[in-house]
Amino acid sequence: MSTALAGGTDAIAERMEKMTELFVTETRKSIYTGESAIHCEECGEPIPEARRKAIACRYCLACQSQLELTGK
Repeated sequence: MSTALAGGTDAIAERMEKMTELFVTETRKSIYTGESAIHCEECGEPIPEARRKAIACRYCLACQSQLELTGK
């Protein structure tokens, strides 16, 4: 019998809550919160002002999309 099942529903809920907290913490670490770059760190192209003002970014939209697709 699984340890989580042995503890009942409360143990499962507690474990899920801890896993969610860990996921949120790790995700927040990966979000760039610094000052926006003027030029993309990947391709060197200028990052549009509207994008720089909307979010703190280091990449142009095309490079950001590609990086997300490849999981980098």
